[in-house]
Amino acid sequence: MDFNIGDVVELKSGGPKMTIQKIVGKSTDKMENFALKTAGHSDGDLVCQWFINNKLETNIFKPETLKKI
Repeated sequence: MDFNIGDVVELKSGGPKMTIQKIVGKSTDKMENFALKTAGHSDGDLVCQWFINNKLETNIFKPETLKKI
């Protein structure tokens, strides 16, 4: 499945609605891409954000674990 920044997604197993904020490897910020890859993430991994009780949460997911909603 092809994902884009701004897509609304959720885990295939369920969970909150999340918005794709970044795609690892597609940022124009080379230092940011380097930092994410150094932390063990791969090109195409998705940085997602969502709210829980008005608190902004962020995490990185493999695209295979998500579906568009």
